[in-house]
Amino acid sequence: MKHTRILFTLWVLANSAAAAGPIEQDPKFTAVAQRFQSGLGISVQPAPVGDAVVAKIYNVTPLQAEHLDNAVQILAWVEEDLKRYPAGFLQKHGPKHLMLANAFHSKTAQGTAALYSPTFIADKNSGSILVTVPATLTPAIEALGRGQLHYTLFSLLLPDVKSTDSPLSLERWKTRLSDDAAGETESAKRIIKTSNSRESLYKMMWEPFELAELTTLAKTDARLQQRMDLVQSFMHSLDPQFDATFWAALAVIPEHQRTVCLNDLTDLHSTDQIKADAEIQSDIRALEKQWGFKVLWEPGSAAPPMPAKVRLEYSYFTDKKLSEFKIYLRMLRENLALYPVQITQRLNVQHLYLLDTFTFRGAGVAGQGISWLPRPSFAYGMRTFDPAKIASLDFLRRTIHHEVLHLIDREFSKEGGPIYGTRWDSLNQEGFHYKIGSPGSAASPSQLRFYKDNAKWQGFAEPYGMNIATDDRATLYARLMTAHAADEGRRDQSFLTWLKTDSVLKAKADRLLEFFQMLKSELAIPAECPLLSKLQGSMP
Repeated sequence: MKHTRILFTLWVLANSAAAAGPIEQDPKFTAVAQRFQSGLGISVQPAPVGDAVVAKIYNVTPLQAEHLDNAVQILAWVEEDLKRYPAGFLQKHGPKHLMLANAFHSKTAQGTAALYSPTFIADKNSGSILVTVPATLTPAIEALGRGQLHYTLFSLLLPDVKSTDSPLSLERWKTRLSDDAAGETESAKRIIKTSNSRESLYKMMWEPFELAELTTLAKTDARLQQRMDLVQSFMHSLDPQFDATFWAALAVIPEHQRTVCLNDLTDLHSTDQIKADAEIQSDIRALEKQWGFKVLWEPGSAAPPMPAKVRLEYSYFTDKKLSEFKIYLRMLRENLALYPVQITQRLNVQHLYLLDTFTFRGAGVAGQGISWLPRPSFAYGMRTFDPAKIASLDFLRRTIHHEVLHLIDREFSKEGGPIYGTRWDSLNQEGFHYKIGSPGSAASPSQLRFYKDNAKWQGFAEPYGMNIATDDRATLYARLMTAHAADEGRRDQSFLTWLKTDSVLKAKADRLLEFFQMLKSELAIPAECPLLSKLQGSMP
């Protein structure tokens, strides 16, 4: 075994001086390699082919010339992340080489599943990191790959921890593991389970969103706090620059991690197809004229503005979903056309973001009223929209009105008004408290468990309304506005039955109607307003 290690190290060093191939001669590759060598002290080169020693350890798929651009792109964000380390640290403790191939498959690995690509493999014998370069790159690959880079680098550092007396030795580390089953939410369980690995914990500390969750969980999990302290102390022992200020800086979220666009922005044909569709463009113009907002639909348009600590992944529609986009847009226009100008002008909406993928805080979102800015906006995500399914049509139709109500609530609901504060909360049965947003809010491990434990309460159009009063109103309002159109015109029979049999739900519906009658009077909305007619038409 020792003989193999020596040969492998000699192989790496010998091939670094070998005659350059076509990839090494390419100016794009040369420029990147020179930056790594001069700035980080790391050599970058394709893995050589036909070496007998390496063949004993890995099946290597050589880096192909047509994948050079992918290699350069990967190296660009690898360089960006490595520059986050303190000055001089990598020259002293980091990898000596980055070896690139389209794949490294260990011959001793169990199973036949393909490795995630790009994979970073720590070869401790030579102090190298083996980097796979996939044939296709996506934003998700980059997001996952950045974390794996830090995982792999830390695994190179761990061989220095040889003594079983060291707090970071595997034997002692195992005595400080947390019980992941004790996590109150699925997210907490995942974070705790992952942090039980030394390398994974270190990787998570470089990802600001996960670091924030770790820090919060560590306040009530002493073992997690011990593990975090051990990792930070170990890094400080290698370089004093890993101090409290350094770790605090890692909590600052880089823009490339905060917002990820999933569109292929080189596909201009897709945009041309949508621009050429007369029906789609007509509906967009009608929406913009009535509401005064700008409809953003084209790949490359701005991302919906999210709070600073929210990770956002998004994409705009392409011609691959042209028919779905057209159907949804028509449904959107028909439903938003119900709102009178007296309301739309006061809402003063700036943008309507029409998205395909819309994911933040790790969850897919169908709609969001962006109300935390001086001028609000709407964002709708239609990744799961299937016009062939009645349930999908009904759900997204409700979502349209749900988000509008949030903005109406924000703009017009004032102290003393019909739906403001305790005037709404007092309609609930005695003893009920929303999960958040009210005095005596119920502490609960998760939303799903909270809904299950509170299923006995009357007065909610959907369990989601139990979360907070604003969602209680929005879910009920959305049901009222779509009750007659639901189920292909056969009506939302279960909801209409609840309205007749659930006195609390009926009282809330009456209160919403009172609120809109107030708006009618205050804003001088005409009596024949379609919005009010539809709302009144759903009342029993």
